Amino acid sequence: MAVLIIVIGIIAVIIFQKIKNKSTLENFDFRLNTVDRTWLNYGEQVIEVGEELSLQPEYLLALIALECEGYRNVKSRFEPYIFKKLLKVREAKIENFEGIIPQDLYNSSDEALKNLASSWGPFQLMGYQCFHLDIKIKQLRGKKSIYYGAFWIKKMYGTYLEQKKFKDAFHLHNTGQKYPKYGPPKTHNKRYVPKGLKYMKQFEKLIAESKTDSSKKE
Repeated sequence: MAVLIIVIGIIAVIIFQKIKNKSTLENFDFRLNTVDRTWLNYGEQVIEVGEELSLQPEYLLALIALECEGYRNVKSRFEPYIFKKLLKVREAKIENFEGIIPQDLYNSSDEALKNLASSWGPFQLMGYQCFHLDIKIKQLRGKKSIYYGAFWIKKMYGTYLEQKKFKDAFHLHNTGQKYPKYGPPKTHNKRYVPKGLKYMKQFEKLIAESKTDSSKKE
């Protein structure tokens, strides 16, 4: 009995320490500015994925900074408008939405449609994009969320990044359309694109500094 009490006590201490460490990390995250937080939480992984997929890591990091402010625990955002569209597709009231047809959704519950109508992960990709990536929604927010998010970006508007049309790329990610030739941007926040371009310069500097530090260590 005494041994059991000791074992339970040890387990309790371990659990408490994990909770304490998690709380400390979250509080530390909160104290950092968006750029530093994004760099700390995602920098290394984004650089690796950027190299693998031939995408500019400074763009990917700037996008994460815009979409989730660089936090580790990213909450989903439900879009009622998208949910209504998906309901109509499931009920065959419309032929398709973003390439999704009734056959894709005929067996989906309302809860499943809500997940498809929510944005997930550091890039805040809509759940229904999993159909285009042939993955499960949980993978948009799991350990490989950076990879799948970047893969989707390359697939959907990678040519704009190849041409370094970053203004269009940011606008496309947020609205599905290029930056308008005339008039104001269509983004939910009018500062979305300018902030993204500003973040890119800051991350470009951090990446250059990290490469310099790495070469010195070698």
